[in-house]
Amino acid sequence: MPLLGVLESRHARRAIAPDPIDDEVLWRLVEAARLAPSCFNNQPWRMVVVSGAPLEELRTSLSEGNKWATRAPVIIAFATKPSLDCRMDGGRDYASFDLGLAQMALMLQATEEGLIAHPVAGFSAPKAAKTIGLPEDFVLWDLVIVGKPGDEGLLAEWQLERERGPRQRKPFGEQVFRDRFGTAWI
Repeated sequence: MPLLGVLESRHARRAIAPDPIDDEVLWRLVEAARLAPSCFNNQPWRMVVVSGAPLEELRTSLSEGNKWATRAPVIIAFATKPSLDCRMDGGRDYASFDLGLAQMALMLQATEEGLIAHPVAGFSAPKAAKTIGLPEDFVLWDLVIVGKPGDEGLLAEWQLERERGPRQRKPFGEQVFRDRFGTAWI
């Protein structure tokens, strides 16, 4: 599928099946993330793929609004720290930016595999970090909930509306400018 097709079909869905995901598929997801570009090739992201014994405890770190994710068979934690990457003028610490590139690569590979990869920020970071044994000097940036598409009937009404509703994007002219900020491209 052309890349734009993968991007158009990617959606942060919540209806996740509890079915296990083969290690070969998980390997392709993390390999896609590993191949992401980074400042000076520093590769500052760290991923913890949780599908074994700590999964149940990690699920308890999720906020109430993310309880849908407790059915997921895999949660991938993304962490970094500023000292692992470029620190530029103007407060441009690249570690988080580069982590985002790696995470997007993982999410695109998941879409290509027919999986859902839904990043969430709604969780207790201290509890999740302790569960996965993250060193204290790292920042647990977010969790990516990974699974096969599941039963929409298990979702709350507001979640179902988002699941089935049209994909919302800001108008092109609000995000893309030509030559100078605020000058519409089209």
